[in-house]
Amino acid sequence: MVDLGSIGVALSSIKTAGEIAKMLKDSDLSLEQAEFKFKLAELVSSLADAKMEIAAVQESIVEKDRIIRDLKNANETHKKMVWQGSVYYQESEGEVDEVFCPQCYDNHQKAIRLQNHGSMGWYCKTCSNGFDKGK
Repeated sequence: MVDLGSIGVALSSIKTAGEIAKMLKDSDLSLEQAEFKFKLAELVSSLADAKMEIAAVQESIVEKDRIIRDLKNANETHKKMVWQGSVYYQESEGEVDEVFCPQCYDNHQKAIRLQNHGSMGWYCKTCSNGFDKGK
């Protein structure tokens, strides 16, 4: 993950590039060709550094946005979960909509749907645990 120091490095590189560009613009024709090429190379290098740092910051922001989205989704799922009997379930219009594995949800925060095995109860294909249907 990128820290605030990376943003500072990117801004510093951009500032340096701007200063070099201003110096090149303001220089008179007496500036030697070699010095001009050197300053131009410095400018290109500063801009490349800034571009890399900004790309890293952008990647970090995208990752943080993904984490925030995942946490919001997990929070919404958690709000809807109801514990009854030996399983979690969610209701839709007063009816049990889906039944979820308590083992997977409690230990790994994953809402894994249980499979209905008739009178044998519920079965989780992920953790291979079985649960009674007694509500």
